[in-house]
Amino acid sequence: MLKLHLKDNQQPPLWVVEKRFHMGSAAENHLVLTEPGIDPIHAKLVQENNKYFLKDNNSSTGSFVNGQRITHKEILPGDIIRIANTEIIVLDPRSSTAEPQPNHYSPPWRLVSESSWLSGKHFIIPLDKTVLLGRDQKCDIVIPGSHLSRKHLEIQVEGNVLRIKDLKSANGTYLNDMRIEGSTTAGNGDRLRLDVYNFRVVAPETEENKTRVRKPIEELVRPVERKEMSSDPKRWKTRPTSPGNRVEPVYNEQKKQVLIGIGLLITAVAIISIAILW
Repeated sequence: MLKLHLKDNQQPPLWVVEKRFHMGSAAENHLVLTEPGIDPIHAKLVQENNKYFLKDNNSSTGSFVNGQRITHKEILPGDIIRIANTEIIVLDPRSSTAEPQPNHYSPPWRLVSESSWLSGKHFIIPLDKTVLLGRDQKCDIVIPGSHLSRKHLEIQVEGNVLRIKDLKSANGTYLNDMRIEGSTTAGNGDRLRLDVYNFRVVAPETEENKTRVRKPIEELVRPVERKEMSSDPKRWKTRPTSPGNRVEPVYNEQKKQVLIGIGLLITAVAIISIAILW
């Protein structure tokens, strides 16, 4: 059984006891909403196997859960349903008999499983309680897998982040593929891994946790300043790589000619001297 509370207090809270609970602008709905943009039969809550699912009835403006447009989605306590501009808080009647004040209500943090057999399952992290996760039946979040320790980790809301503390688990706790030593903090969109179990951290829909708009690429990449091309011919500096490519200096050729001349002169003097002696 669920309880629906309209944030603007337009109507008293409603109990969902029917297996098919209709919402829309028509008078025959269980919850009648008369704001603009709401179809006659806009959406319905359907009970299946002790679970509740919100199904959009091909409405013109859509149905939203925690800020995301849906066609068919399981509803859990703490979720916020939005139809046009009407926001509806889903309550667990077993948790408290007091009605929440719309201006003070804060949607919960949650872990969304991305593992195969737990895919899509949500685990709510209350604002005022430390949540114990493990395979022990006394834990707040029980996952009966042999890969988890009996008491694997603790999770607690701390301001705008989650405080995650590993309880010296056998297979470790990883945040964004980095093993946690002691405790650390996690934010919206971070990945939490407990051996083979993967979870995505989902923050409440607040201004601090909304996706930030990135700067245009033109502001991030500075243009490269190009130098103007010179019309002067380039002078290449090269080194000789083999004797055939070498250019010997001019003074070596002149020195060679002088040595040849001296040699011829000495030879001529020697010949004349020999002739005189004979």
